[in-house]
Amino acid sequence: MQISLKVVRVLLQIIIIMGVTYVGNILQSVLHIPIAGSIVGLILFFLLLQFKIIPSKWVSEGSNFFLTFMVFFFVPSVVGVMDVVSEINLNFILFFVMIALGTCCVALVSGFIAEKMVKGPRYGNGQN
Repeated sequence: MQISLKVVRVLLQIIIIMGVTYVGNILQSVLHIPIAGSIVGLILFFLLLQFKIIPSKWVSEGSNFFLTFMVFFFVPSVVGVMDVVSEINLNFILFFVMIALGTCCVALVSGFIAEKMVKGPRYGNGQN
């Protein structure tokens, strides 16, 4: 009985998450926003959580379910890359190296800026 209640609770939370995403898709198509509908839904979901319209406990188990099985969402794209691995030449390799270097640079600069912000006078020199 306890397991069936947990399954129902997770399903309801997944329905809430998917519902907000669907509303984001509708908003994107009605308002002709030049961003993907799923991103609009993600922003809407973030705002609903920030303003406590949807408490995080309403969707915590459903979001953990999605995070647990996230790797399965990427399997088709990895298989797709493996189909064209013979066509990858030097240009693609350089492209991927540039993406990796750019990601590292963004991470380093973001960390540096965050560190400077925490050490500023507003936050008390990093002390809590």
